[in-house]
Amino acid sequence: MNDAEAREIIVEIIADVAPDADLEDLGGDENFRERFGLDSMDFLSIVEDIADQTGVEIPESDYDQVQSLDAMSAYVADRA
Repeated sequence: MNDAEAREIIVEIIADVAPDADLEDLGGDENFRERFGLDSMDFLSIVEDIADQTGVEIPESDYDQVQSLDAMSAYVADRA
């Protein structure tokens, strides 16, 4: 899986968890949790959905590394 494929999956997952989020103007390095007011349960849903769809598990110790769309896409692409 490349970065673009990972990004597409992640954007779809975020849109499912936060349907009111305007993902069109989300900067790649912007913290999407802060931007959309996602709580820890929302973020956990995103992480679980990523694991279900890509097979990439993100351990809690790595959560601080995947707070932006760019970082999460790279993380998933590198491990898929």
